[in-house]
Amino acid sequence: MKIDFALLLRDAWAVFRRDRDLLLRIAGVFFFLPSFVLVLFVPPTPAPDPSIADRQAQAEAWMTALEGWLGDYGLGCAIAYLVGYMGLAILYTLYLDRARPTVGGALHRAVRNFPRFFLAMLVVSLPTGAAMYLLLLPGLWLMSRFFLTGPIVIADDRTSALRAIGQSWRATRRAQWSLLGVVALVYLSGMLMGQPFLLLGEWLARQGAANPVVGAITGAAAAGVAMAAQLASALLAISAYRRLVAR
Repeated sequence: MKIDFALLLRDAWAVFRRDRDLLLRIAGVFFFLPSFVLVLFVPPTPAPDPSIADRQAQAEAWMTALEGWLGDYGLGCAIAYLVGYMGLAILYTLYLDRARPTVGGALHRAVRNFPRFFLAMLVVSLPTGAAMYLLLLPGLWLMSRFFLTGPIVIADDRTSALRAIGQSWRATRRAQWSLLGVVALVYLSGMLMGQPFLLLGEWLARQGAANPVVGAITGAAAAGVAMAAQLASALLAISAYRRLVAR
């Protein structure tokens, strides 16, 4: 079935308008709170120090700083990302499971399917993350081709993580440009709208003017943007799955 950019947006918006109270409660717990905690308590990942002229010494100092950062914050970041993935699994279960479970039933089924779901998300994140690190557009294109992996894993208990990845690649071929537009819109909007709040918080901290209330407000704003982007991505993936796979 042929789909376009506007159709996916209309589908996702219709679902949000109908179920916004439920969606915002789930997103608040599984998307907003982990992002808020990370913004408040986890400093940015260390970057190479440009003041060190020697490249080898710079790389060694950077690796040392990175190891220290991972030791201090790596576990907390991993837990936050796991909570976010669980939220995605719950949303996909609510809307794609043929049994039409309640929220409690969706949570139970999401926990049961979470190992396959997380494995699939981890596998697709490796090439996507590498591509995003090198060039933005190839990374976004890979994200669009793997966009249906999560919904496919959740919708069919018999589908393995690797099979879901292949099925997503095939199903998105006939709508790859529409999906690229959707992925780019969500990713770039989230990044551009959230970055000013993060930069403001970092600037206040550097100036020694960090106020806990102001820091909490800027952190909440950045986490709210991240929550909106994650929720939008989930609803768009559900819409794309229904139109490209379920039918």
